Order: sequence, then structure tokens, then C-alpha cells
Amino acid sequence: MENINSSNSIMLLATRFDNLGGWTVEQQFVLQMGSSYLLAHGIGTPITDDPTTKVKVEKAGKYRLWVRTKNWTAFWSEGKTPGIFQVKVDGVADAAEFGLGCPGETRAERAVWYWQKGGEYELSEGEHEIALHDVMGLDGRCDAVLLTTSDEVPGSSLEDYVKLRAELLPTPVVEKGHYDFVVVGGGISGMCAALAAARLGCKVALIQDRYVLGGNNSSEVRVGLGGQINIDPYPSLGYLLNEIGPDRIGNARGAHHYQDDKKMRVILAEKNITLFMGYTVSEVEKDGDRIKAVTAVEATRQDKIRISGDLFSDCTGDAHLAAMAGAECRMGREAQAEFNEKLAPQKADGFTMGVSIEWYCEDWNTPCTFPDSLDWGLELDEYTVEPVHRANWYWEVGMRDDQVADAEKIRDYGMYVAYSTFSYCKNRLAKKEDWECTHLTWVSHVSGKRESRRVVGDYILREQDLTRPILHEDATCTTTWRIDQHYPDPRNAHKYPGEEWMSIGVLTPIDFYPLPYRCFYSKDIPNMFMAGRNISVTHIALGSTRVMRTCGLIGEVVGMAASICAKRKVNPRDIYTTYFEDLKELMRKGTGRTDVPYTQFYHQVDRTGHQAEDR
Repeated sequence: MENINSSNSIMLLATRFDNLGGWTVEQQFVLQMGSSYLLAHGIGTPITDDPTTKVKVEKAGKYRLWVRTKNWTAFWSEGKTPGIFQVKVDGVADAAEFGLGCPGETRAERAVWYWQKGGEYELSEGEHEIALHDVMGLDGRCDAVLLTTSDEVPGSSLEDYVKLRAELLPTPVVEKGHYDFVVVGGGISGMCAALAAARLGCKVALIQDRYVLGGNNSSEVRVGLGGQINIDPYPSLGYLLNEIGPDRIGNARGAHHYQDDKKMRVILAEKNITLFMGYTVSEVEKDGDRIKAVTAVEATRQDKIRISGDLFSDCTGDAHLAAMAGAECRMGREAQAEFNEKLAPQKADGFTMGVSIEWYCEDWNTPCTFPDSLDWGLELDEYTVEPVHRANWYWEVGMRDDQVADAEKIRDYGMYVAYSTFSYCKNRLAKKEDWECTHLTWVSHVSGKRESRRVVGDYILREQDLTRPILHEDATCTTTWRIDQHYPDPRNAHKYPGEEWMSIGVLTPIDFYPLPYRCFYSKDIPNMFMAGRNISVTHIALGSTRVMRTCGLIGEVVGMAASICAKRKVNPRDIYTTYFEDLKELMRKGTGRTDVPYTQFYHQVDRTGHQAEDR
């Protein structure tokens, strides 16, 4: 049997189709499943604008159709998934329903990315058309289409997939230059790190894996900013965040509330920043212990670039850069005895705070329908359903899963709960007539994460640092949020053990506390900073440091420190040992403008212990 190779096979990446139609490019899980892909995110309405592409067949013959896809509801349901779609070859739909899932005995075996077999086609030499046709509008997904005259069954493992792509779609790496400071991650912390360093003279590369900036505060996730800025001992820290932060309150609001354009304008105005949008860092080059360069893959064309630098900062949230570079990371809860933290559990475990998938619906004047999830959805009844119009922070999933390895499963469960809830209210609720004109307007397909990996620095911030507090000699920006830990809501956990989707917030009051600089750089990688929720803290301390205004302050400090490192040709650790007075001087000044309106007055006080729809 002839193996699949470049002489007998054609691979078409869905994101490279000539016309993407109404489908969405999904690039969150490149590191887990090997690619970005197309997602039929129709929120219950089939997408009629089909992605299409032309394919040139060099040699006429009988070609087998294969499609790389998955059944996204198979983890929780034995029923037929709502994520099915068709593939059309020259306008004719293949007989297969794609997305039904990999054959397997367990749900986990069926819910993986795999090559689903389609029909055989006599294709003449020349140009042909391939199209994807959505059936239900509920997140069918397609990574790639394979046409082959080989009888070989393509392997479904990540290793097999990477090898096959290398054979059929070799991708050159384009050099994009050398920078003083390379910031990986364009959320609030990464933006502030890039801006601060650029304003202090560094040549900065900012690499963002999405096509909008802002992370959890973007229109894709829609979480409002929490915490305070401009607080002693360095009250000038925070004016920078004020330049990019939206002036509107709330979670799960309209896209305009999050002012993506405001963030973009500020970044593009900095001549020292080169912005690389839509690029996921997939490889790290090292010179000894130091990071030398990164390779990143773009989401749509999936081209590759290489960026080298003197200094790097991991602002990815998930600490992807640090993990690839070999830095020590932690994930989950430390045992109480390790740091003598009273709030920690007796035994260490992998439990984390979870992911929120925000969504909302609106009452209009027109009746509408929504698919009944009876066959595939979450089992709900009048007592377990939450008949609300808007998700909020406490709609939270994945606390018992691996926040990195299981990232797509966690996100999918959040959408699964949202669709099942709305479907129940529309179709089976005792007072479903109240929902006749209620439309599901928006469901995020981008995870709003709270916690995953944390990079170990020269100091690990502990509960006692916040509750005593202990004032460290390398004090920088100040935390203002209480220790805010989330746990499964006992009422929800009783009905859905292990698959909870509601949480409670447990709040421990603390005084304001400045963070030690030693938490902002890796103990293992001498030229790598970190800023955001992946700094060097315990799980308990993260409950206070993780909110976005605090992350922005950390980013500003890291950008300042990077400028000192670049100027003095030293490493991040040297700031602590030798040049901390230089950093103090910069923190006293700040890098933000004070001649723009000050808008950061909302969500300064932690209210997450209160569950409310907040309509």
C-alpha cells in the first residue's frame, strides 16, 4: 500500500479556504491539537454563507475524502451532536455527516480530533471546488480536508498529524527581526509591558495570538476590569492602564463596552512597538539557559515567522512561553504544609479556579425558536436550570480539569451549558411562554480564564504576605483585591458531581499590599520576565493578584525593568540585586499620560461573593 505523500494527496487547511464564509477562525488550541480551525459559531442558527475554496488536481484519479474534525459534545452526551456539517465536492454534498465523532468505547475516545472518512470521487485534472455547509449553527468544526488516492488511513494522533502536515504542507519560516524586548501575549498585562518599555526607548515586538487586543477585557471575552490603580507607594503607576482601559462597567455586555479600538489606537501610536496580531508562539530557541528566539504561526494563513530578542516576557496567562523554554511552573493547589497557608488544602492537588464562558440573551418583539437540546444537551429540570438572561462570573467550568491540556474541552463545556440552559428555557420551561421572544444574542467561544500555570520566580508570594502583611524590600505595584477563591457551588455540585458549572466566591479581606519584584521574572530563564496571572505566586495568593488592573500594573513595572535591562545590558535578576533604585525612580514617574480623561472608577471593590445576573 502506498503511503499518503505529496505525490498522491492534497491537504486543504480550512482556515486557508479562498472564502471563509460565515464561519469563525478558532486559534485558541493550536498547541493542544496542532492547528487553528474553522468553527460554525451560529449560536443556534445554521450559517448559510459556506466557506469555499478551489483546489487544483494535478493528476486525474479516484480520490478518497477525509476531514479532520471532532464531536464536541461527546464528552457529555451519547446523542447525536449538534455540531454536524457537510462537505460539498463540486457542489454535491458528501453522504457523510461530519463531526459525529471518532469510533471508540468511551466518551473520551470519541471526543478527539480525528480524520473522518468521506466518499470517493473521480476527479479530473484541473480545478475543483470544496465547500463546508453548516447544518445546525452549533459549533461544528473543521481543521482540514484531505484528498488522496492512497488507501492509507491517516493517523489521528497529534504526532501523526504534525508529520503529515510537514509532508503535504511544508511551511517556510520568515525572519521578522531582532528586538530589545519581545512580549508574548496582548492582554492587559502584555499591552502595558510593551507600552512602558517602548516609551522608555526599547524596540519592542508584541505578539498576540488573536486579532483583537485586551485578553479577558476584549470584546471576545467581555470581562470588566477589576482592582484599583494609582495607589501608594507608587501612585503614578496605572495612568498607563487608564489610557487603554474602557470606561464602561460590566461583564457580558455589548461589544462596544470593551472599546477594542481604543486599545488598538494606543498600541499603534507607539513607534517603538511592532505588533504581530494573530500569531501563536509555537517554538522556542535557546542559547544555553537564555531564550534566543521564538517561532509563531499565524491563525488564518498559518504562515510561520521567527522573532529574536534580548529580553522576553511571558504575558500569555497560561505561561506557554515559560513552559516551552523549560522554566519551572506550578499548576493547582499547594499543600497547606508547604507554605503554612491556612487557606490551602491539607494535600496538594490539581484543582484550579475555572473558566467562564460569558453569554447573554435579549427580549425582542419577534418570536424565535432554538434547537431543543433534549437529545444532546445537559440534563436540566425546573430546579437545576438557571433561567437568567446573562451569564456572570459564577458561571464557571473546568475546576477539576487540566486548564492547559483540557482547554478545548473546558471551553466546550461552557458553551454546552449555555446552549442547554437557553434551549431548556425556550422549549421546556414551565413558563416557556415568557421566553417566546427571547433571542440568544451572544455566546463567547473564547475562554475567560482565571488560572492555569504559574511561573516560579526568585520569590513565591504566599497567603501570609497578603494577610500579615510583610513589606518586602523590592516592593512595586500594589494589590487591592481581596483573596478571592472560587469553588464549586455545593447546590450545583450535588446534581453535577465532577462537572459543576456554577461557583461560589470565598473572600478573605486583606489590606493593600505591594508585590515583590522578584515575583516578576523566572528563576530559571535569565532573560525572561512574566506579567499577569502567571507570576510567581501560590494558588491562594493568586486569588488577589489575578485581576486585570493589577495585572496591568505588573506589566507596566515589567516594561520599566526591561528598559533598565536593555540600557545597562543586564538580566532581570540584576534589577533586584543591583539596580532596584533605577526601577524605583521609574515607578515614581510612571509611563502613562495624565492629560487624558481618567475613567477607571468601576469594579474597584471586590463584589464577586455576590451572585447576581447584573442585568
